[in-house]
Amino acid sequence: MRKIVIAVLLVSLMVSVSHSAPKEIVYNLGADPRTIDPALNNASDGANVIVNIFDGLLRVSSTDAPEPACAESWDVSADGMTWTFHLRDGLKWSDGQPITASQFRDGFLRVLDPETGSPYAYYAFFIRNGEAFYNGKAKPEDVGLSAPDAKTFIIELEYVNPLMLDYLSFPVFQPARNDVISENPRSWAAKPETLISNGAFKLESWKHGEGGEIVLVKNPEYWDAENVKVDRLRFVFINDENTALAAFRAGRIDYMGTIPSQMVQMLLKRGEAVSLPALGTGFCDFNVTRKPFDDVRVRRAFTLAIDRRIITEKITMSGQRPAGGFVCDLVPGTTDSQDFRTEGGSFLPERADVEEARRLLAEAGYPNGEGFPKVSYKYNSNSGNKAMAEALQGMWKRALGVEVELLNEEWKVFIETRNRKDYDIARDAWIMDFFDAGSILELCITGSAQNNTGYSNPEFDEAMRKSAHEMDRVRRINYMHDAERILMNDLPVAPIYFYSSAVMQSKRVKDIWRSPRGFVIFRGAEVL
Repeated sequence: MRKIVIAVLLVSLMVSVSHSAPKEIVYNLGADPRTIDPALNNASDGANVIVNIFDGLLRVSSTDAPEPACAESWDVSADGMTWTFHLRDGLKWSDGQPITASQFRDGFLRVLDPETGSPYAYYAFFIRNGEAFYNGKAKPEDVGLSAPDAKTFIIELEYVNPLMLDYLSFPVFQPARNDVISENPRSWAAKPETLISNGAFKLESWKHGEGGEIVLVKNPEYWDAENVKVDRLRFVFINDENTALAAFRAGRIDYMGTIPSQMVQMLLKRGEAVSLPALGTGFCDFNVTRKPFDDVRVRRAFTLAIDRRIITEKITMSGQRPAGGFVCDLVPGTTDSQDFRTEGGSFLPERADVEEARRLLAEAGYPNGEGFPKVSYKYNSNSGNKAMAEALQGMWKRALGVEVELLNEEWKVFIETRNRKDYDIARDAWIMDFFDAGSILELCITGSAQNNTGYSNPEFDEAMRKSAHEMDRVRRINYMHDAERILMNDLPVAPIYFYSSAVMQSKRVKDIWRSPRGFVIFRGAEVL
């Protein structure tokens, strides 16, 4: 009898222990983020941390539509120029302090403040006097943001924005704790003790560098905490795809989107990986502010020398498609029957047009590459980017007779290098923030913080300005078609392929949401 009692007690203890073990998911983020400050980040790795630790007025739903988050409802004036957002009851920060409407005002103003240097400040130019404030022509109190009480946040518009709710669900638009940020405006988001957040998870620790990790834990103060089923997230930094795959197979990673290109087809056929749609374009930047790429003939020659089909079939091999334009597939067009890319047609051949490329380079003064200056192609370090760089180097050598030096840099250094335009040709890629062509075309607007090439064309800028202010859907999209035609004539960028995402997920987890826009969201995920 005593043995039976002991056995029952042991079973009970085992059940108790198994239930109390934290439910953890490990995700390979790839790179150590440069920042996870919502106002300063413009990279997908940082965004994937931010969407899991912060909540704005709205958030991205599992159908990629904006849905209520901190704001439970909103009203719109008859002329569409004033939006009043009503915050939920009982909203709290991760340290237990209440979230107020004035903190949303603080967060939006911080994005617009030129001292902040937010790369997404232009997303807030739809707010009355937002652009004027950013340009030093208005004061904070002139901006159309007000909080008449703790639960009411009012936004007055400069112009009616067709994407306003999408913008407000984007990671840049978050409330701000000025009492914390003012102490360390550049480093507050780097340490758990000062990174106070309001999302499904909160930062527990951050070990930097290759082999490091960000650890997030469930935020008990989150307004929707009862629906968060995971206790702990570990975002590990494994840059090498082969190392990441080995870790996945060893059970040390539950979810990853960095698969060795030569393995993707086999893994897809076996069902070990799945291919998901993605809104993104991989491309090269040309530094148009320095010779020889200030000459459009040189840029076009280099662009036409690229064999996009070889790159997608032999280098990337993950379901990517040769890019005939800057705007990728799947982006809505003027009708339901055709997307933007199909409507716009193809500006570039899938196969290299060597003859035309050589003709253009000769016309620019470099027949068969003779007298062409020494130039380099910069890229951030990993094996996939290295293979791409070597392929491009070979194509430019064979087609044009030019030598291009390959230079690789660690991710954080590379981002700064590219932003400073300290390059000749640079690797670039963009996962679109919204299902809208403007989400990638706006990278090339004169003076944009995201404009890495130094490109400027008033006709392009005007077409983009018209699209941003146009509420009629067909006219708006046609303005963006005009903008893309101008861009593809000038070619400050060389589109190479349209993205597709191959991911691997452990059978021990479910309901991780990967958006075609690149967000990986864990608030609804479960450990089985």
